[in-house]
Amino acid sequence: MTMLSMRAVLLIVGVYGYFLIFAQFAFVELMRSAGVSGTKEKVTLGIMALSGIAAGFLAAKRGPSVRSLRIALIAAAMVAASSPFARSVPEIFWIPALVTGGALGMITVNLAAMLRRWCGLMSVGLGVGLGYAICNLPPVFMSSAVHQSFFAAGFAMIACLAVPRDGESAADEWSVPSHGTLPLIAALLGLTALVWLDSAAFFIIQHTHDLKESTWGEAMLWRNAAVHLGGGLLAGWWMKKTSGRGLMLGAWALLALAAFLVNSPDGRSAAGWLYPFGVSLYSTMLVAVPGWFSGVKDARAAAWRAAWIFSVAGWFGSANGIAMAGELQRVPFMFIVIAGICVWLATGFYKVLRWRNCFMVALVVLPALIAGRAKTAAPITPTTIERGRAVYVAEGCIHCHSQYVRPIALDEATWGSAGKLQQVLAGKPVLIGNRRQGPDLQHVGLRRSEAWLKIHFIEPRTLVPASVMPSYAHLFNDQRGDDLVTYLKSLGAERAFEIIGEREKWQPAPSAKKADAKHLFANHCAVCHGCDARGGGKLASRLIRPPTNLADGPYLWTAGEGKDAWQRVARTIKFGLPGTDMPGHEVFDDAMIRALTDELMSWREK
Repeated sequence: MTMLSMRAVLLIVGVYGYFLIFAQFAFVELMRSAGVSGTKEKVTLGIMALSGIAAGFLAAKRGPSVRSLRIALIAAAMVAASSPFARSVPEIFWIPALVTGGALGMITVNLAAMLRRWCGLMSVGLGVGLGYAICNLPPVFMSSAVHQSFFAAGFAMIACLAVPRDGESAADEWSVPSHGTLPLIAALLGLTALVWLDSAAFFIIQHTHDLKESTWGEAMLWRNAAVHLGGGLLAGWWMKKTSGRGLMLGAWALLALAAFLVNSPDGRSAAGWLYPFGVSLYSTMLVAVPGWFSGVKDARAAAWRAAWIFSVAGWFGSANGIAMAGELQRVPFMFIVIAGICVWLATGFYKVLRWRNCFMVALVVLPALIAGRAKTAAPITPTTIERGRAVYVAEGCIHCHSQYVRPIALDEATWGSAGKLQQVLAGKPVLIGNRRQGPDLQHVGLRRSEAWLKIHFIEPRTLVPASVMPSYAHLFNDQRGDDLVTYLKSLGAERAFEIIGEREKWQPAPSAKKADAKHLFANHCAVCHGCDARGGGKLASRLIRPPTNLADGPYLWTAGEGKDAWQRVARTIKFGLPGTDMPGHEVFDDAMIRALTDELMSWREK
């Protein structure tokens, strides 16, 4: 490997590392920690996508250049390093989103267009594989969003330093024959289908605790890093020796088999091996297609191909995969079939896929997408919820828990706004409850995570020391336990924004009563955060992400100082953090909330 090829590999590693660890993960976490969620979050991410698409086409119009690539990498590093500080002013989060999207659009198009002059296909595979591998290493993958942002800034600066000099070239790159061509419409169809399937499957697995723990839990990250590296190297060799069309089919086969197996408890271990392998295969091809398999004769033409592919397959395919996954908790079989049809058309009929046939392809694919969503979304989540509701009734949960917040001040202050009696009475059977010995569950899906609920069903007094609830560990010997958890997570989902908005207005009232903060912490917080408050409690390894280090930070969800930070801490203790494993403590009175908040804030001043 020449020095020029090594620099190209470092460049690819830096770009992929930045994209994976910051644009896909840390930026979203930082945004949510600043209170940007719901519609505002979608708008902000939409700004990032539109900026990326516009910048990509601008790069193609101006023509690829080393100078543009370096400037975009410096901009990417600066926005990653500064984003953690933007949390104090959440109203401006659209600015780092705009810059991040624009920098990525400029970087990816320039890089894909010029790579062929700097290195070969094996180097592309090595760069992509290493990029994924480094991002899967536990010190990187498991770090906080703030630290990941700084990692990403480092990735971007390494890439900037690795960019070859202007005019530097290993050979007359465009005189070297490529290994076959893939027409633009075929590349768009096949790669969009793969990105779409990957994004949907990733979103479902990432947000379904049992799937995530079985495929890329913390204990499997080193393995995943090695598999990604092997997949990238195989992809580079495959494209060098044969063609990209076979690689596209191979990537779909691995992703499809992984998506199919992950739905079964017995198949998740194998899915954990197949999924990262398939991702590395198609990701390497995504980088290589504009330069090596487009049939173009110069870098400017390759840039136009890259702009189209990254806009449609990258930004559009990814966004739609996540949107269509929605609240699904298993990968629908129809998703796998639809992606397979698209890849089969793109590879098996590539000679007839010209622009004049785009309309015919759309007539086949779009109805399939619509039908797939209509037929798969309903059988998976609602049916699981119905089964879980039946378990709730059969186990007699109705005898101790209500599902109706009464329209009185005390009820609403504790459990959220009053329930609508018409909706409660419409249930068959009605689950309003005989009497309330335990918490009201009408909005429990907004107060407790899947991991918390499962632990509570198995070991109730581990999480709630004074709980009289018996253990229901036997339900998890089969599907009943997971179904019951899914049902409880659905409760309150339709009123999420309303309930969360109400909580943002709450603040504890002054109280002359004194509460023992240390006793409260030891009994209710230490089991997750640890007795030393550094995040290493008894249950920490069983949660999706490690609990916050309350002694030293970083304080991802309650950053800042002064009164606003104090209020955010108080609300977090009272109501928890929807979307995380942090539960609420609704039964704590205002004196208890004040005591705990003062205690936690005092640690930050030490």
